[in-house]
Amino acid sequence: MVKRRLRAAGYVNTGSSMLGSPSAPALHARLAPADVLVDERRALYRLAVELFAPGTEISDNLLDHPIVRYELGRALAGHGGVDPDALREVAAMGVRDAGIAVASDPAAAEQLEAPLRIIAPPGQAPRPLTEADGERFETAMKIVAEGVDLFRRLAPAMADDLLAHVPMLAVLKTETSGGVVSASSRYVPGIVLIDEPVGPMEVAEALVHEGAHEKFFDFAITREFLDAHAEDAEYFENSWSKARWPLEQTFAAWHAYTCLSQFFLLSESEQLGPHSLLPKARERAGEIGDWLLAHEHDLLPDARWLLHALAGRVAGAAEGVSTADVSLLATGIREDGNFRVLPDVAYRRAKSGRAVVGRLGERPEIFWLDPDAGWVLNECCRAPAPFGTLLGNAAEHWRTGVPEARRRLTAALGSLHVFSIIEASD
Repeated sequence: MVKRRLRAAGYVNTGSSMLGSPSAPALHARLAPADVLVDERRALYRLAVELFAPGTEISDNLLDHPIVRYELGRALAGHGGVDPDALREVAAMGVRDAGIAVASDPAAAEQLEAPLRIIAPPGQAPRPLTEADGERFETAMKIVAEGVDLFRRLAPAMADDLLAHVPMLAVLKTETSGGVVSASSRYVPGIVLIDEPVGPMEVAEALVHEGAHEKFFDFAITREFLDAHAEDAEYFENSWSKARWPLEQTFAAWHAYTCLSQFFLLSESEQLGPHSLLPKARERAGEIGDWLLAHEHDLLPDARWLLHALAGRVAGAAEGVSTADVSLLATGIREDGNFRVLPDVAYRRAKSGRAVVGRLGERPEIFWLDPDAGWVLNECCRAPAPFGTLLGNAAEHWRTGVPEARRRLTAALGSLHVFSIIEASD
């Protein structure tokens, strides 16, 4: 998402649907605490490595690197394979610690070619400040460090929540940025690019804005937020610049403005930067949020829940599978069967118990499984597993009676069977 210098239009809205919104960090954690969400994201990328380079182990630090994630994302989208040695070479770029890793390598422009190209305004070629720029870079580093400290001081819970999803930052030379104040891209998740800052508040605001986008990117690839239908959904047109956004960008913008509006309440005594969006954030969150509420049928359950929760409209998140769903999934699951995982299936389990499953094809297929199905999948991987054995183990593992274990087990087996992850034999 790119924030450029735009003059606000004359739209006036109370943003009533977003007034009194509960804390964004607390509601994010209801879906998944930051550490859980990051671990699930790593499970997905680790699965990608397993699919394209079987037997290769990659560290968490490497999996968090934005360019590594870009390359793995391209492979998952069907655009080439994965070279583990090339990934390690890419991740060797030098960074400097300013409370957040800042790209400092003199070769950063080449190493960060993808995000720089993606966020570049037409006719522009943004270039990062690096150690080769001497005192100018050191000055920027000092301001970035002060901005990170300011963010943590003003909004410690939000800083912990959002910065967990921002492993790298790059500072753009002002004369090359083309008016980009801050930017991030779902195609190269994990890196935030900011214009050369004048003061720490500019850095803090950029980290809220783009950190909210990075949080959304991780939700979007691990939770039920949007599906392929979102590409065909109605576009939103904002009142301040008349820009038209697809559904994904609309939701991301609403989420960022909602976080910015909450941050503004915590930072009203601070001197804002000349291009700050903080005073406009609540109004814009209200406008976008009202539109999303009117189009929520295009959102998947977790996105709808977060939309309503940040508007203060729901008391709690729905959990579990409905009785109707369980009954449907259990159809055809025989209690005299033996179950095994199909040979073309690869999977990774996250610490949450959820599992991400994939198989190679013209375009790889990816499935997320709930903890029950993830546990059953793991049990069926060891050898063809009889239903009776699975039932006894499930009752013990889930610490529940046999009737409830049978209900959950048949639902889990049914979901795995529906997606051709397991097969049954006599």
